[in-house]
Amino acid sequence: MLANVVDTHDLLQVVWSAAAAGVGLIVAASLGIMGAARATAERRDGRAFAAGLYAALAVAAALVCTAGVVLGVSVMLSKG
Repeated sequence: MLANVVDTHDLLQVVWSAAAAGVGLIVAASLGIMGAARATAERRDGRAFAAGLYAALAVAAALVCTAGVVLGVSVMLSKG
């Protein structure tokens, strides 16, 4: 009877998708924080090229986080 109530395939898909999204967004946010902090330090030390690369990393990480949130909200709204 339990097999009729719980679809284990869908449940496992939700678990691994949530874990992957969680780890991915945490890594992206961490890279964004590191990029912003290092860009400031590099700019202060007079290394403009390295500061630009770290700033680009911070912007890219912010875009990845934004895309992840938008994707998550759109998936939740489409399942209704």
